[in-house]
Amino acid sequence: MSRAETQYVDHAAQGASIGRCVVLPGRQYTPEGPLLFFAAQAALMRGWDVRQVWWEAAERGSLASADEAEWVGDQLDAALAGHTGRVLVVAKSLGTLAATRAAAHGYDAAWLTPLLTEPDAAEPLSSYPASQLVVIGADDPFLSQDVLDGLPGTKLVVPGDHILRVPGDPVAMVASHEQFVRAFDAWLGTL
Repeated sequence: MSRAETQYVDHAAQGASIGRCVVLPGRQYTPEGPLLFFAAQAALMRGWDVRQVWWEAAERGSLASADEAEWVGDQLDAALAGHTGRVLVVAKSLGTLAATRAAAHGYDAAWLTPLLTEPDAAEPLSSYPASQLVVIGADDPFLSQDVLDGLPGTKLVVPGDHILRVPGDPVAMVASHEQFVRAFDAWLGTL
């Protein structure tokens, strides 16, 4: 992956900004997917400038997990180049591999559908040094209830799969997203 393949879309909070919220997508889940769209809107309303990261990630399994985590961490660093203020990370799935890098800087973070069944991906969340929110679907194949129970911070399990889709029940799917937005907005209010 080269940096040339990554693009940013910036949104400015109305009034004085309290910092930069970096939105890291999933492998195939863009910053305009519902979870990340609603998160960005809530962050903007809470006074954060938002930088959406749009990338072309390598195919799953084509990189060693350490190399993939390094690439995602580099994407986070690049999105913050020159920024000296407060930072909030909002990451979905693949983007949650930035946890080690975010932890090293002490950034507050919301990890959406993290890869809790993958030890290398889950380990940084288990001792995360800043405020963290972890949200995952009850039917997400990456949910490990034991790992989730051991994490510090705020945790939320809602109906749905890895993208909070509830097959055959669009109202339940919308309700899952609403539960996430309410929890995320309340968590933002504690930062």
